[in-house]
Amino acid sequence: MSISTRKRLYSPLVPFAALAGRSAAAQDGTGGPVATTESWPIESWPVSTPEAHDLPADLAAQVDGWQAQTAPLMTSFVVIHDGDMIIDNHYNGFTPDDTFHIWSVTKSVTAIATGIAFNEGLLTSLDQTLGELIPDRIPASADPRVWDITLYHLLTSTSGWAWDGRINFSRHDETDDLDAMLARPMAFSPGEGFEYDSVNSNLLSYIVQVQSGVTMAEYLQERMFDPMGISQPEWIHMYQGETRGAGGLFLRPADLAKIGYMMLKNGEWAGLQLQSPEWVAESTSAQASGTSSASGVNIGGGGAYGYQWWVKDLYGMHAYYGNGYGGQTLYMMPDLDLIAVTGVAGTVVDRPDLQQPVLPIIEDLIVPAVIG
Repeated sequence: MSISTRKRLYSPLVPFAALAGRSAAAQDGTGGPVATTESWPIESWPVSTPEAHDLPADLAAQVDGWQAQTAPLMTSFVVIHDGDMIIDNHYNGFTPDDTFHIWSVTKSVTAIATGIAFNEGLLTSLDQTLGELIPDRIPASADPRVWDITLYHLLTSTSGWAWDGRINFSRHDETDDLDAMLARPMAFSPGEGFEYDSVNSNLLSYIVQVQSGVTMAEYLQERMFDPMGISQPEWIHMYQGETRGAGGLFLRPADLAKIGYMMLKNGEWAGLQLQSPEWVAESTSAQASGTSSASGVNIGGGGAYGYQWWVKDLYGMHAYYGNGYGGQTLYMMPDLDLIAVTGVAGTVVDRPDLQQPVLPIIEDLIVPAVIG
């Protein structure tokens, strides 16, 4: 899909203020009303069992076995199927009410914030450049090509800055200080290669802040977390106080699953169309290779990259997921009405050797069980 086509998809919709009081109808992708009879897990998830969903009665126990063998440091494994919580396993002293750092799954939340900003008309085109959006923040020492980096480049991690995605989890001045990140050298021109780089997500957060007048954390609290029944979560901030968009959000596993549910419902939540269905579809479609143009390494479980979401074909069906350092995952398969959340609380930045291989539990155990 060309950039010009993408611009047509993301015309401004009805402002959030006009939607906020509406509880019985949503807005479709053109701003029209859509009746909804959906039951929304605002207070808590409906609880069921695998057996009630025609899945193996011992599926939760099978997850226990996989956790012990392949991901012993994992602290949570939650599965939502057809809107019911059918597995809610916790380990290593973790409880359902504990929050955990979702690390780079935060990037996917930042993409949602960007989609909401499009929905409100704060952003108007994927072709908008840093030179248009934040000209006063670009330092004189920046590569001239920085001015031409677009929202699309930031969303797809194709901006061009020199970086090694294999150490993306590390917190550096280059990714948490706006002046330093904008002045970093570039390895290629915008759009000419992929590199998994936290700068892209952090800049998206800052752009949302500039356009809305509040931090991204505040922006999302009113527009997404409050309607979802999620108390104000903890965020890590960048050096000048901006919300860190690349990693820094702490949530309960069940609350992270709510975000997945909104995505499965094409951007709708309890009568509010937070993102347009077109934005959700584009966000979760392959836009970039997901493989580093410099190292040739794919750190996203073999997936391609959408708008801050990893994307793949699994068993002939579409899957997309947020993937965070240590083993944090928000995984969705729309065809199966399936959401899986994994958490590894207490992950530390200087022990990448403790990365937990959680994707096989989802892709090799849960998904085949649901397929039958």
